[in-house]
Amino acid sequence: MKKQTKGIMENLALLSQVGIMMITPIFGGVFIGQFLDRKFGNGSLFLIVGIVLGVGAAFRNLYQLAQTKGREYQDSETPERYVQRFEREVMQERRKAAEDAEKHTDETNGDKTKS
Repeated sequence: MKKQTKGIMENLALLSQVGIMMITPIFGGVFIGQFLDRKFGNGSLFLIVGIVLGVGAAFRNLYQLAQTKGREYQDSETPERYVQRFEREVMQERRKAAEDAEKHTDETNGDKTKS
């Protein structure tokens, strides 16, 4: 699968996940609240409590998902991090080449002094 198509599919899956994570606890709170209201005959007290708890749970789930995805994004390699890593590798190679050249120069100078 192409990288672009994979990214689109991941974003669609994330969007679906967000929708399900928001709707499920709210509907659960509504259904449980209605059930308890019918059972105890309190008007709509349990329905309101269920909705409030469902909305709270939905936003808690959304917050946790955002934290998880934020950490994944920070851990992923962004173009800026790729450039930084590439620059570090180039600098390490240049230092190593300079050290090798210096060793080679020292060795050839040492050989000339011995002669």
